Amino acid sequence: MRKPLLYAYWATTIVHLFAIVMHNTTLTFVSKPLLMVILVLYYAKSIAGPITKFHKLMIAAFVFSWVGDVALMFVYVNENFFLLGLVGFLITHLLYAYAFTLVTHTNHPAILPKKAWVVMPLFIYMVALLSMLVPAIYGNPATKPFLAPVLVYTTAISVMVILAINRYKRVNDISFALVFAGALLFMFSDSLIAINKFLNPLPMVDFFIMLLYITGQYLIADGCLKQEEKQLAG
Repeated sequence: MRKPLLYAYWATTIVHLFAIVMHNTTLTFVSKPLLMVILVLYYAKSIAGPITKFHKLMIAAFVFSWVGDVALMFVYVNENFFLLGLVGFLITHLLYAYAFTLVTHTNHPAILPKKAWVVMPLFIYMVALLSMLVPAIYGNPATKPFLAPVLVYTTAISVMVILAINRYKRVNDISFALVFAGALLFMFSDSLIAINKFLNPLPMVDFFIMLLYITGQYLIADGCLKQEEKQLAG
């Protein structure tokens, strides 16, 4: 059952990206909500042992991602749906962050805070992004109410990426690499959303937002499954 669900996930991805390119609103509205539903099923069916606290956190994160996905589909109806989507993904990142602290090799020393320099590229990236976003959001009366939620959200996703980094050598290497790559793709996807909404509209932005997001979510899911597989094997 695992492989058919994996095929279904990527098939739905192709359909969704095709719908974006073709500006097919109906197909977009049908395919987008299916993505996280399929990923939850794939994740649940791929668990080799019991459904642990770690797995429950991951599944809950995918569910709140689905909330975020659906909410953002209706932003054109009411801007408050953007805030609802932000809350959904905020909870997703908090759940991911918590799950990333549940490592396999608990006796191995964490890379942070001892080697804090490893997060310097992330710090520079976020400072650069916010230096563009904050003045634009604050300077527009229509977007000014979004400033505090955006700052909270940016903090949450930064913490999520930092804790993904902190899994280094505390889980097996493939799990670390997949989750870290997925966390970065998720962050870049969110960055495109913010730039497109608060700065300048970007060409083909919806396509690239979803490509980064869908791939990132899969890498996080697969990386976390491999962490548990290694733990059970050990």
